[in-house]
Amino acid sequence: MKRGRKTNEANSNSSEDTTEKESKRHKVVEKKTIVVQSPDWANLLQDIILQVFQYLPLLDRAHASQVCRSWNQVFHMPDLWRCFEFELNQPATSNLRTTHPELIKQIIKRHSNHLQYVSFKVVDSSKESAEAACDILSQLVNCSLKTLGLISTARPSFMDLPKSHFISALTVVFVNSKSLSSLKIDDTPVDDPSLKVLVANNSDTLKLLKMSSCPHVSPAGKL
Repeated sequence: MKRGRKTNEANSNSSEDTTEKESKRHKVVEKKTIVVQSPDWANLLQDIILQVFQYLPLLDRAHASQVCRSWNQVFHMPDLWRCFEFELNQPATSNLRTTHPELIKQIIKRHSNHLQYVSFKVVDSSKESAEAACDILSQLVNCSLKTLGLISTARPSFMDLPKSHFISALTVVFVNSKSLSSLKIDDTPVDDPSLKVLVANNSDTLKLLKMSSCPHVSPAGKL
């Protein structure tokens, strides 16, 4: 009986030792699984990065493109620049005053032949923003725009610019695009002669022309 009891006790101790070892081993495994590795952002699929970039404003896109080489490659993919709204405003900090328009000019210089659906939105009350929009428009010499929108949500607007400056910039687009199907212009000094240039160069493709607050366009010009 004593021998059997000792054997049982030995087996029990052995079982407890095994259980304790297993418990320690599981704890080690659990500790290992708790360790969270930092995500490797550089190895994200480019299609995923592209979708994220499409929701970002221009400045945020530019900042994100500096994360790594892969993100910079996505920043310059043609698919990213087919449709874009250039929102123009002047930062309050003077040393950043020209950053946004200059960045837009760099983008257009490299991707003007990719831009197809574009709108320029002036959202502040600085004349510099409206002037910057005209300067940028005049650079769209290699574009094949399908839609163009010029929107001003604040004063002064495009109407506060010299008429000749605005018209010359706009007609550059009319002459060079030759594929415009939709044009929306609000509160601008567009006039009858410039609309004739639009129709002469885009008559085969133009389907929608929406204008509001354009006092230099006559009823005959609209027709």
